[in-house]
Amino acid sequence: MQVQVGIDVEKLAALVRSGALCIADLQALDAETKAALWRLCLHCVECDRAEQAQPLVVTPYTDRH
Repeated sequence: MQVQVGIDVEKLAALVRSGALCIADLQALDAETKAALWRLCLHCVECDRAEQAQPLVVTPYTDRH
């Protein structure tokens, strides 16, 4: 059984970020909603990457054979 509900995009984002809801479990009923879900998904991926990012350590190349 499926239900159709409305939810504020910020609340939806919080649920996705917390892991309580997966965007893959949602079905967009119109193009505007589909675009909003894509943006939300991309935003969450960017946030995850930023949280997991480690400082880049660059070591100089010294092997000159």
